[in-house]
Amino acid sequence: MDATYNAAREVLLRRQGLVFVAPGGATASERHLQAIELELAQLGYVVSWRLRQRLASLAPDQLALQPRFVATALAAQVGGNVRYTPLFRRFPEDVPKDTSELYLRKVLCHLLQAEGQPCVFCRRVGTTHVLSPCMHVVCDHCFDGANYSACPVCEHHVDRESPFFKPGRFLERSLPREKVRFKLLDLGEDLPAAARALFESFCARKQVMSPIDAGDLGTLVTEFGEQVLAWLPDTIAVRENVARIFGALLRKCNAPATFAVARAHLATATDVLRTLAVYSDADPSLQGTSEKRWVEQPPGGSLAGGFAAKLKQVFGGASTLPKAKMVALTIHKYRFKVAPLRRPLRRAVLAHLESMHPDGLVEDMLRHRSYWQWLGQFLHPHEFAERFPTVARAFAVVRKKAPDGTPAPRFVGFHAAIEAAARAGDAAAMIERLRARPGELGRRFDHALRVAGADAGAQDVVISAFVAAAPRLQNPLLLTLHGHLPTRGRPAAVRVFWPKGQVTKGTSAPDRRAPLAPRAIAAAGEAALHELLRRLADKPGFDVCVLDEGLRDVIVPFNERTASRAAVSLPRGSRVALPAGEVVRLFLHWCQPQDGHTTDIDLSVAFYDEKWEYVGVCSYYQLRFDGPDGQQIAQSSGDLRSGPFPDGAAEFVDVHRERARARGIRYAVMVVNNYAGMPFSRLERAWAGMMLRADLGGKHFDARKVELKFDLQGDNGVFMPLVLDVAESTMHWLDVYSTGQLAMNNVATSNGAITKICPEMIDYFASGARISMFELALLHAAARGRQVIVRGAGGRAVSPVWPMNRRSRSCGGSAPARGEPGGVARGLGAAGVRGAGPRRPRAAGGQRVLRAVPRAGHRTDRGQRPAVVSGRCGSASLRGACAVPR
Repeated sequence: MDATYNAAREVLLRRQGLVFVAPGGATASERHLQAIELELAQLGYVVSWRLRQRLASLAPDQLALQPRFVATALAAQVGGNVRYTPLFRRFPEDVPKDTSELYLRKVLCHLLQAEGQPCVFCRRVGTTHVLSPCMHVVCDHCFDGANYSACPVCEHHVDRESPFFKPGRFLERSLPREKVRFKLLDLGEDLPAAARALFESFCARKQVMSPIDAGDLGTLVTEFGEQVLAWLPDTIAVRENVARIFGALLRKCNAPATFAVARAHLATATDVLRTLAVYSDADPSLQGTSEKRWVEQPPGGSLAGGFAAKLKQVFGGASTLPKAKMVALTIHKYRFKVAPLRRPLRRAVLAHLESMHPDGLVEDMLRHRSYWQWLGQFLHPHEFAERFPTVARAFAVVRKKAPDGTPAPRFVGFHAAIEAAARAGDAAAMIERLRARPGELGRRFDHALRVAGADAGAQDVVISAFVAAAPRLQNPLLLTLHGHLPTRGRPAAVRVFWPKGQVTKGTSAPDRRAPLAPRAIAAAGEAALHELLRRLADKPGFDVCVLDEGLRDVIVPFNERTASRAAVSLPRGSRVALPAGEVVRLFLHWCQPQDGHTTDIDLSVAFYDEKWEYVGVCSYYQLRFDGPDGQQIAQSSGDLRSGPFPDGAAEFVDVHRERARARGIRYAVMVVNNYAGMPFSRLERAWAGMMLRADLGGKHFDARKVELKFDLQGDNGVFMPLVLDVAESTMHWLDVYSTGQLAMNNVATSNGAITKICPEMIDYFASGARISMFELALLHAAARGRQVIVRGAGGRAVSPVWPMNRRSRSCGGSAPARGEPGGVARGLGAAGVRGAGPRRPRAAGGQRVLRAVPRAGHRTDRGQRPAVVSGRCGSASLRGACAVPR
């Protein structure tokens, strides 16, 4: 197999299911092809006829390499590239029912059992074994060595060559008997063309991408190098994407020449800073890094003045000093290890900064003052002060003094002036400043209206400024306002915040904002709606638009920077219907770093009733959660307390939803706890996920049945990825963390966070503050389609075909109530629901159809992120969840 662009091949395989195989001149045996198909079927994939024909033309040596590459990449995508061996290898059979009794036996064995002595429980002689390296002495009659995979006492991994683990040391399990939806692999013909199309789609994004998308963009740039310069569009909306592209090119290509091309895309000092961060292999989000350090706290309790307290005790005649207490402090660092900046590149960077507006340069640098103070030590701006005086002045303001110690002049920036006007209650002054920055005006529109208060004149100034700025606002901001404004007529039950960071932590507070005036909501909402329709109307039209009501449960993606890396990525807040009759098997895998540091990650499920009152738990301290009739509701595979490199450790929990519902349970929360204190980000690898299993026998992990697989990230102690609503057979995807304790996190210690964050997040998304994909699809249909068909449950049409008037799409009309026939999302009203209108030309071969419908088993671009695929019969979906129009 040609090894060129292997990383790009893997990206396109994961995202689009394309396998690029050059034609060969041989003929492969049918038996060999069937073996390849069988291997891929075990991962849940089948090959298309075109791909099979191409594989059949390869020589045996080439044919041996190609499927191995494909299988390895696909297995890694769903977590099937590691061995899953739980503590109890016969799980779900032979798991101890009484966890308390098991714990007592482990404690007694740890304290009393000695080598060469009879077993403290059964009194047998010759049945005990010393396990290494923990040195616990265990009896193979009291603890079943054929069932355990680690030490029964401490639950750490040990040397499995011990006679205790015989027989069944390498117990193999067959594939379970399951009904499988296979995914299709197709033949890719032109690798550079496919890579370019994907690269251009990344550049066209209007909001910050998820970590997995950002990584794939970096892969394409690194693999194709200077070729991507010819692929660059005139504008790239997301500034972090600009930094990822040119930062990677600066490392790979001639730096000064590359920076000369980059100048057209680097509009601000922050753009330059982000690019240099990527060039230095750092994160362009500029969120800083944090680490925990143990420091000595003086006996008085205060870190400051500790030395004085010790002197007082010494000279006061105290015979001994109290022992100092060690406390953990979180240190935030806003700097990165700067890659070598040679003189030509430094001069090019300083020259580009010099070309910017002086006040804008200073203000932009002050936004990231710590970073620029650090970077200035490598750029040496005052060596070129005469050549670049604007830059020298900016660094003097950032450092608060010139190189000779002269204090820098006072500088009042844009945001300081805005805040001053807000404190003074002067909405007109706020708007006067904000007019120069439409994006900031859109983001502060709600705030400006609250500052205006009941003053109708001030409200009119704010509204008119927003209406004038609407054509210059980005689509994500318009969509956010489209969902946000209708909810501002009354205080929300709770206000949820989405600050920048590596992860989302469910930050919330009571909503103390004053409601907005109805006329302001109506005027601004109409302006946002009409601008969205105007832009969408410029896109290619469709004769028929088919929309599925299942899209109501999928939220339009937002805040994707904090999204977990996932094989099938759902937008946070989405709901997915789960089929009846299948058991939810949750899984966890983690591996400790190679430096030998140990840790313990635990998988638990917490159960709650309708009012979020605690009902029970399935965790390391309660391996089984049973109903009153003794039927098993949930069961854990046991707690492994170490995951040594390179194999790691695995845990499972089975949840029987029907039994839980009969018990009166409403919610089952998946909780991943950092018990031993090592941050998730320091692990060699760590992920969790969900399978739907009908057959609980066979292999513990079945790649064919993986519905979700997501990485663990960040430095927090508690991760709540999803909530199962067993009453409605749905799954709420929350992807939210809680800080937790420094160590010893479990459901009991984090119950307060669970019962606060989870219900608040579910209620927030149910309130309509974030619009659904159905509403977005309706916007597309209203602006681009002649006829709209809404499909209900089971494929049943629930509305007649709506004729759409293209002429009226951008001019609007009255707004019928939501749910009215012909009423489109958020009151599109008469924006194209009456009159036939001019017929658009049909594409060759038939009508142009936009389909926004679920398609079972079909993955979309990137294998995760859904997208509209237009054409004669195009569609896209999120593995049985949704299609997402862009």
